[in-house]
Amino acid sequence: MTSPEAPLLQRMNVLKEAVDESLLTPAQQEVREEIIEHREDGTPFINLHGPRHAGKTFLCWVLQDMSEWSYNQAVSNDPDTPTVIYDHGDPDRRATRTLRNHASINGLATVVYVTERPAEELYPRVELRPDESHYEQVASTWEDLGIDTSNAPTPIQQ
Repeated sequence: MTSPEAPLLQRMNVLKEAVDESLLTPAQQEVREEIIEHREDGTPFINLHGPRHAGKTFLCWVLQDMSEWSYNQAVSNDPDTPTVIYDHGDPDRRATRTLRNHASINGLATVVYVTERPAEELYPRVELRPDESHYEQVASTWEDLGIDTSNAPTPIQQ
């Protein structure tokens, strides 16, 4: 029996294998540059937020691939590096305050906290704002990678 999540997992695996900054859309490139600027300024917490299926996770994989960032789908009790990306975060104030404590205890220098809506805590916020051309480029990339585009994200889903 095949899991109903199998197509999603297959798609995610293909995208992970293909990670390359050349595949970023202009919107993702802009956000990547903002994150890098915040990191270079010594900002300890950065909130990357944007609509569901906009490409935040792919962008995080690219950040991991191009530097010493450690990517995690949730807050890790034993982070590998002092620069960490936590995906699928809860934007409420209690969760973000807990994250601050976690970062302090674990000696983390920079944390990118990825959420769908802006975090309630006052972190510098970087918003991925995809437009129509962003979604067209994503669908084209999926097609080039042999991924079924019938489930490609669209602005209508947002």
